[in-house]
Amino acid sequence: MSVLKKKRHVSKKNKKDWRKHCDIKDVEDFLEDQRLEERLGKFDAKPDSELFVVDTEGADRVEDVKTEIAISVKPRSAKERKRQNIQEIPKCYEILLPTSKVQDPNAKRNILNPVGFKPTALSKITEKRRAQKGILEKKVEIARKNRKIALSKKKKLKQIRNTFDTDLWGATIPEAKGIPSSLCDEFVPPEAQLHNVLPERRLRPKPPPPKTVVTRAAVDVPHPGISYNPSFKEHQELLQDVVQHEQKMMKRQAHLRRVTTGMFKKVTQQEKENQWQEEMSVGLSKPHNPAQDSDPETDNEYKAVNPPVRNKKKDHKARRKQKEMLQEKERLKRLKVEKKKITDLYKLRQLQSSISKSELRQTEERLKREAKRSEASISALPALNAHKVPRKEPDFVDPQQLTGDLRKTTSTGNLLRDRYESLQRRGALAAAKLMMKKKKRVKSYFKAGHKVTDQDVERFLTRRKATK
Repeated sequence: MSVLKKKRHVSKKNKKDWRKHCDIKDVEDFLEDQRLEERLGKFDAKPDSELFVVDTEGADRVEDVKTEIAISVKPRSAKERKRQNIQEIPKCYEILLPTSKVQDPNAKRNILNPVGFKPTALSKITEKRRAQKGILEKKVEIARKNRKIALSKKKKLKQIRNTFDTDLWGATIPEAKGIPSSLCDEFVPPEAQLHNVLPERRLRPKPPPPKTVVTRAAVDVPHPGISYNPSFKEHQELLQDVVQHEQKMMKRQAHLRRVTTGMFKKVTQQEKENQWQEEMSVGLSKPHNPAQDSDPETDNEYKAVNPPVRNKKKDHKARRKQKEMLQEKERLKRLKVEKKKITDLYKLRQLQSSISKSELRQTEERLKREAKRSEASISALPALNAHKVPRKEPDFVDPQQLTGDLRKTTSTGNLLRDRYESLQRRGALAAAKLMMKKKKRVKSYFKAGHKVTDQDVERFLTRRKATK
């Protein structure tokens, strides 16, 4: 059984309240459909031939005709195909063609060509008058004269200098750098010389050349799977890239959890107290228990604290056996060392080949690393500050949110933030670190009044506990 909601009566005194509480969705949908019909045309005005196709032949007959046409038509050459495509409009210019069906409101609009597009009758008359007066000939003469002057300047620049009176090392002289001649002395330290140089000629360190931002694309070409109506293959490729990225991030988080939180064992409070008591009592003597001192079986027997030890001497046979055993052990040890020397001599060639292979592998790896570093340095961003440039996260649209209509698409990112990060990735702006500011805790007070009830007080207290 459906529950009927109570109708809410809202004041519509002002225009703002009227707009807020009035449902005009049906009007907006009607206007949107009307605009769409203006752009694409009405279905009532279109003929049936554009909307429907009547199949007068069977599928088998169509296939037979297709095969006959394919056999009869000869394959065209590339030259013929190019000539046939000359008449067609290129795809790069299709976006410039008008797609709207809305007619021009001003039917009597004069179509004006740009200046210089086509000579008019008046322009032909003026050019004829100028040619008779000699104005055009004068312009041609001035242009020819300017070209001669430019060529003469280029020739002068290319001429070899015959005088060698310039000092190549003159720039290193202190006077050339702006240091006064009174301070050009070996007893004056360079700090004092630099202090007395004029500010505009101060010896400042030369900054590194700036990296050009022109080589990097201003707008990165997005993956085709981000489109509002992508193909299945492109969408699956993008999905695999996002899955790999997420797996990498999950693996990194698991590693951090394993080396930080997972290294420590969780114990209860009772186990912690027992461990502390056991650690603190290490080295202390155990408490004396008199019940363990008396043994009923050995009460009448006498036991010395240090019982006597019998000095049993070895006979000659035992000493001889011990000596022979030591000699045999020493002989086997020497025999093993000699055998290892012989095997090492045979292994010299193998060792030499393994060493040469390892050296060759190390040189190849070093060259690869150097090439990689050089490539990275060419395309590296300028070090504007100590912060790293944020990496671009892969965008992805859930298959349930995909729609074939641009009007129903929802924005997934912030355009301003995207442009800002793009400037950072291209090196135009310094990478910034996100600083999280602490939110100030705003204290809430209860304003007492004669209209306040107990339910209002309880509601305020519960809300305050929930926020804490």
